[in-house]
Amino acid sequence: MDYKRIQIILIITFSILNLYLITVLLEKDKELNAGDPSTTVRLEEGMRNDNIEAPELSDEQIRIPILKADKTDYLAEHAGTLSNQTTRMENNKLWSVLTNPIELDMSPSVPLEERLAPIETFMKDGNVLKAQDYSFLTYQEANQRIIYVQHAEEYPIADGTASLTFHLNPDGEVVSYEQTYIGLPEAQGKNRMVISEQAAIEALYLNNQIPNNSSLRRINLTYYQTLSLQDMNIYSPMWYVEIARDDVPIQVKYVDALTGNLISVPSIMNPNSSSKPEEDSVESSIEDAVLQTNEALDANLNVDSHSDRILIAE
Repeated sequence: MDYKRIQIILIITFSILNLYLITVLLEKDKELNAGDPSTTVRLEEGMRNDNIEAPELSDEQIRIPILKADKTDYLAEHAGTLSNQTTRMENNKLWSVLTNPIELDMSPSVPLEERLAPIETFMKDGNVLKAQDYSFLTYQEANQRIIYVQHAEEYPIADGTASLTFHLNPDGEVVSYEQTYIGLPEAQGKNRMVISEQAAIEALYLNNQIPNNSSLRRINLTYYQTLSLQDMNIYSPMWYVEIARDDVPIQVKYVDALTGNLISVPSIMNPNSSSKPEEDSVESSIEDAVLQTNEALDANLNVDSHSDRILIAE
């Protein structure tokens, strides 16, 4: 019997088996561990030790498409149809100062639906272009902004390129708003698998993006613009996470839902950005109102120089 030949065959067989096992191990390492109970336990234990409160995190992974939105001049073409307000366009954004402020009762004891009712009525009465395409996203109490956003494929577009932001004065009245609009987004190509809610929070936690003694208030699967071309924009899935702490403005963190990488968004969604219409471009009859609005907004802005930290207040 040729023992040397048998030995060579066994060595080759075990080498192939080892390569197979290594390949399997590497593939497992690439997985997001969405269904791994030990990962869930470690994440929950770590956040519990850091006094981080969170809802039950889903490990479900779904498939949603990349989106394409053709660029549109709809706002510029129809801004002149709006009444009881003075409007102007700048960089494809519609600025509006209301002739009559909208009174709101923003007391915490009042249900959110009732607080927003006057705004909803204002929108439904034809005072906002394409109002039916927007729905409520968040209320930033520290800088007095109420943000609505467009939806695509049942998910909000939360990067500010498709937003409707109402500005409040110190008395809790809506005195102006700014609007961006991307038309009707269309799905492109096959649906892509996104990371789970749990994996998104794990990415934030492992990168020290969730402070101790905080709570996760809102976790939404959304879209954000990843590419802007001459005639169209491309949008990809993104996890939107609001983090609340006592006596500190809400923070918002963003995770790319395809790669798991931490991302930032345009300053339009950043409460540190200065959202001001230029006074010399609006009618003189409301210049004082614009100035007062800007002063009220600037007084409530909470500045943070870190580009990867988006502060949101509730």
